[in-house]
Amino acid sequence: MARPRSSSEVTVEAATLEYLEILERRVARAQLSPTTLLAYRRDLTEFTTLLGPDKALDEIEPDDLEVALTTLAKSPDRRYTKGLKIAEDGSTPPGRGPHSLARWFAAVRGLFRWATDKGYVQVDPTTRVSPPRVPKRAAGARIGLQLDEALTLRSSPASLPREALRADQRLTLRDEAILRLLVESGPRVSEVCGANRSDVRVHEETGTPVLHVRGKGGKSRDLPLSKATLTAIERYLAEERPPPPTPRTDDRAERIKVQDAANALFVTIRGRRLSPRDVQRMVERYTRQFLGRRATPHSLRHTALTILARAGVDIATVAQIAGHSNLSTTSVYMDDSMSAAVEAIARSPLAGD
Repeated sequence: MARPRSSSEVTVEAATLEYLEILERRVARAQLSPTTLLAYRRDLTEFTTLLGPDKALDEIEPDDLEVALTTLAKSPDRRYTKGLKIAEDGSTPPGRGPHSLARWFAAVRGLFRWATDKGYVQVDPTTRVSPPRVPKRAAGARIGLQLDEALTLRSSPASLPREALRADQRLTLRDEAILRLLVESGPRVSEVCGANRSDVRVHEETGTPVLHVRGKGGKSRDLPLSKATLTAIERYLAEERPPPPTPRTDDRAERIKVQDAANALFVTIRGRRLSPRDVQRMVERYTRQFLGRRATPHSLRHTALTILARAGVDIATVAQIAGHSNLSTTSVYMDDSMSAAVEAIARSPLAGD
């Protein structure tokens, strides 16, 4: 039987690797999103670099974490430098934003809580550090595209001459289907990329077409499809979807990838399952060309949910479409102005003479 390691023997790198293995098992049990695991892996890798891989985890003090947070806040975010995150004025600001810092601290705090339970750490230093404050967005704050921009964007692929496009940009029916999905019901980009062809189905209760998506924490939901969006998906599948690639080797992992590509709803020109980065590039290309500015799939999600809320859809329904388990998350899309309250009272059947 292996002798339990003392707290002084466990290094930052060893503890981080062991903790990430725990998170990987949670992903396998659908208790954690693969996207969250990817972000935590990146954050904990930075944590290991900043604090030193060979430093004993139990020797880390609150001051060390404060210094690390300050260093991160001043360092350029690679996502900004690559143009994936764009400010409202179109600029690409340097440095980490409050949400990025808060997630980094959450990943580190999770590591220390686990390490404390394991006995690797005597005192959790994160309990004596104030977490980064994330400014709360006001309810009803408008984010994303304007309605006229969303209408322009969703039909933009159809206006492009296919013969003038590069080979990897000629899947315009696919692009239209994805853009319509994003601005219509606001799925997460990971949900769009993870969808399979069999996920386009008829809902058992309503008899209407839906797209079955798998969201955060393994939670799944059905997104209603409008007639136009369903038509775009069906045309793409019938006329344009490339066949899956031929396995290059007899390797089991290669066969699994090919089978996954065959099942995928949205694929690349080579027939591989579309990745979130592929969708990001596609959205940036269309918004830059047709709107004169860049946007991200997540800003299109904000657009869809904001437009639904401004159209008078109740908060519970918006939360259901968004896949939010907490209504407070959805409240940022709702209109809390007095004009909305006045209209609500005016529509009440009890407000008449």
